[in-house]
Amino acid sequence: MAVTAKEIAEKLGISPAAVSLAMNGKPGVSAATRERIIAEAVRMGYAIQKEASPAANIRYVIFLERGDAVKETSFYSIVLQGIEARAKKLGYNVFISYFYADGNWEDQVTSICSDVSGLILLGTEVTDRHIRKVQEGDFAKQNIPMVMVDNTTDLTDIDCVVGDNQGGAYKAVSYLLKKGHPDVGYLRSTTRVGSFEARELGVRKARLDAGLGGQTPLQCVDVSISSEQAFYDMSAWLSHGGKPLSAFFADNDIIAASCIRALKASGYHVPDDVSVIGFDDMPICTMVDPPLSTVHISKELIGQLSVDILHRRINDGTHNLADKRTDVFHTTVSTHLVKRESVANFYK
Repeated sequence: MAVTAKEIAEKLGISPAAVSLAMNGKPGVSAATRERIIAEAVRMGYAIQKEASPAANIRYVIFLERGDAVKETSFYSIVLQGIEARAKKLGYNVFISYFYADGNWEDQVTSICSDVSGLILLGTEVTDRHIRKVQEGDFAKQNIPMVMVDNTTDLTDIDCVVGDNQGGAYKAVSYLLKKGHPDVGYLRSTTRVGSFEARELGVRKARLDAGLGGQTPLQCVDVSISSEQAFYDMSAWLSHGGKPLSAFFADNDIIAASCIRALKASGYHVPDDVSVIGFDDMPICTMVDPPLSTVHISKELIGQLSVDILHRRINDGTHNLADKRTDVFHTTVSTHLVKRESVANFYK
């Protein structure tokens, strides 16, 4: 049974009208409320239904395998803000749908392609296995352009827009080492997606370039991507004798914030005893005590660029996965450090 706006409203304790405004991109609700509504809508599987000419519609498709890599952060909703802002200027309506990896692919493909002129796919949880299934199945038969965000693939020609995950992690670890920390540990998500794998490469390259590779193993603490479970995982590691280094890089801000909480509960002071830096620059960064240093990536820009590329494909006709085109876009959005109070100089 389809989830309704009323059910979302009851879950959040707000009015159905507020849900409708938020999900349709209309004014009348604050940015924070809108983000909270969209996050809950994703968790509950809400889908927007609109009637308009397919030529005026594009769809933001949130691909879910397990779902935790998407639902545990607000990354996807901030990307959506960029998509909607650029789509409005170009005259498109934006629909939102969810694609479940364990669902009926044929039915879902038919549904998401039937009333739009293009797709933007949130590919956070897309793997090579899914790409091969796309190549063999109904997506490749659709005469419709698609741009994937937050992931890339070399298995097929598809336009992609991603953040510089490896470069951002490299900057973060290099920054910690320049603050005098003799080494940097890695708060590693047990859920592995393409962006996290790239961040791990950045961590390892920064250490290697600083002369810490080879005989000095990387201290990894594997924790859940879920906020509460990450806290318990870090607490368990500490209670079983884990000795943290003086600095850690975390796969994302949720993990960083949860592990700071665990460190403090175990008697460590942040940043005096342990410095921590996250990734994504989510709103939670300024809610943590101390405020979290992080790697900023313009999620809105990722959304805007995906619409620009999709608009070009719609207009120039080189627009489906069956096309043998050579001008595929693999666009990378750069990152920069946001320095807050969770990182301190190392003193012996």
